Amino acid sequence: MIVKRVGIFCLLLLAVSVAFGQSKMVTALDVPNIEQTINIEGFTAALDSFPRSAQKGYLEQFLVPGNDGYIISRFGPRSGRMHYGTDIKMYKGDTVVATQSGVIARANWGHGFGRLVVIQHRNNIETYYAHLTKFLKEKGDTVEKGEPIGLAGSTGRARGVHLHFEMRENGKPFDPELVFDFKEEKIRDDAFNTESLMALHKKLKPKGYSTNVAVPEYYKVRSGDSLWVISRKFKTSITELCRLNNIAENAVLQIGQPLRMY
Repeated sequence: MIVKRVGIFCLLLLAVSVAFGQSKMVTALDVPNIEQTINIEGFTAALDSFPRSAQKGYLEQFLVPGNDGYIISRFGPRSGRMHYGTDIKMYKGDTVVATQSGVIARANWGHGFGRLVVIQHRNNIETYYAHLTKFLKEKGDTVEKGEPIGLAGSTGRARGVHLHFEMRENGKPFDPELVFDFKEEKIRDDAFNTESLMALHKKLKPKGYSTNVAVPEYYKVRSGDSLWVISRKFKTSITELCRLNNIAENAVLQIGQPLRMY
């Protein structure tokens, strides 16, 4: 009986010891400090390059390209082909800067463009900077608005030193003068609180802007009109007119025929 009681007492003592030991182990656990500041300097820099601004108002944050240079060639048909950008007079070696923060998507030689830098921005917008004489950034670099990306030149198919500047949204080129008033060296009032280049295009086309005449949504073909004449008048491409109206480039137009313009 005594042996049995001693055995039970030993078992109870062992159980208490184990419980006490487990309690010590739990209290000794190295619990992470969830309030500890995490070092995210690199991520912060990246986020600053892509501000979480609302879509509306993004266009008004761009810088006017070209160092206050004057326009020497506008967006639209030119010499039998479509000119998808704005040519701005600059001098060899002038610093070309990013018009908005983004990531360098391309910095190499482009057919016709010469030395070309393409920057990917938020809202699926890209900007093109062509005919550069020197690159100051490489593909994959993050750039801030106003940061130098290259030096102006006349590489590629260029007559004299200038900057060929383009704006594209979802791969589609838009007239930079939709956004920029180069004469006044500022962002157009219509670009404020506009969410996209397409929305701005639809807003300004019907009333005209800069040297562009007002464009009706539908245009009635007149005597002497051809796709070439109409494309020149309204600064669009024959390809775009054919796409919008589901016609071939050699289609014969009829007087009074309505053509969709945008």
